[in-house]
Amino acid sequence: MALTELAIKNLKPKAKLYRVADGGGLTLEISPSGSKLWRWRYYFQGKGQMLALGKYPAVTLAEARKKREEARDLLKAGKHPTREKKLQRLRKAHEGANTFEKIARRWLCMKGEGLNEKYAKQCLVRMELHVFPAIGALPLTQITIPDVVEVVETIGKRGTIETAKRMKQLIAQVFRYAAQRGLCTHNPAADLRDILPGKEEKHHACIHPSELPELLQAIEARDNDFTKYAMKLMLLTFVRTGELIGARWDEINWAKEEWHIPKERMKMNRPHVVPLSTQALALLKEIQAITGDKAHVFHSPVSKSKHISTGTILMGLRRMGYKNRMTGHGFRSLASTILNEKGYPPDWIERQLAHEDDDKIRSAYNRAEYLLERKKMMQEYADYLDHVRKNAGKNIVSLNRRGIK
Repeated sequence: MALTELAIKNLKPKAKLYRVADGGGLTLEISPSGSKLWRWRYYFQGKGQMLALGKYPAVTLAEARKKREEARDLLKAGKHPTREKKLQRLRKAHEGANTFEKIARRWLCMKGEGLNEKYAKQCLVRMELHVFPAIGALPLTQITIPDVVEVVETIGKRGTIETAKRMKQLIAQVFRYAAQRGLCTHNPAADLRDILPGKEEKHHACIHPSELPELLQAIEARDNDFTKYAMKLMLLTFVRTGELIGARWDEINWAKEEWHIPKERMKMNRPHVVPLSTQALALLKEIQAITGDKAHVFHSPVSKSKHISTGTILMGLRRMGYKNRMTGHGFRSLASTILNEKGYPPDWIERQLAHEDDDKIRSAYNRAEYLLERKKMMQEYADYLDHVRKNAGKNIVSLNRRGIK
């Protein structure tokens, strides 16, 4: 006879455990303590089995019958209901341990070993702000393409298109990392190229090479302050602004006439060697007379970081009338343009700019490659700058691989 809710409530515990049948193999097991547990009796490959379906009243009579039917469907499909229940429990536990946020943090921790520390922290902060609140708690296997699209589009609608693009890339990299380790089977962020509106690429402002004489004259006309020294050294080395302002005296190898920037201060977290021309060495000697007893070349007593700020060069250029015409990064672009136009091998120039090589192994091997060639190129470029400065207003001199003429 089928059970009813009233009949179940009236079932009292006995000295020994007993069961009351509902039908179709479903029974309610009453223990001496008074607890009531649903069980389903079935046969698999000729052997009797019992499957626990949950405790009453947490699992009602109707729910117990529904679970019995679901288990019966598994049995009809040739599956072992008890084993399937255990597998399902393991899958849920596995998914709970593999939420997007947990895997993303693990990936960032691993990835951070090969990235600039500041950049790695920036990636984490952005994901905490834009991604984790939306999909961080979801298991990787439950995140769909629409979920990722919604995250990226939400960021894009705020007007931060570049941030949205970067987050899309980071999400895709997390899923690629997870898939390689068997934590998921597909990457829902793999092909979302058209979900964001196009945006004209912004380039760092940089003057045309024909305007170089005017710029050199404007720099020379400045008083001998750190802004002037920084601009002149930037011209002679065309390193990144952050690498320049953080320069330390112990990085300068006077004997080898080289500047060795450690990987901790490089964008791609790889050490970089900058050949120093005679002009660059002379300039450093001049600065050494002022800050040689300090740790930083461009020491600043008013800064917590103990060196001048990243905005020093930019503000100096603005005061000289170069607002929206020239930036600190523009010195790199200017040097690259001139050297490429004059026929220097691109590999020399790219290595001098410390650009990332697509081939990671080659990149690690090549960090000092072309050093002798770059020494020659940097000296010739410094000589070229001297000639342009001296001949301002006259015919512009040219630079080729054989030097000035």
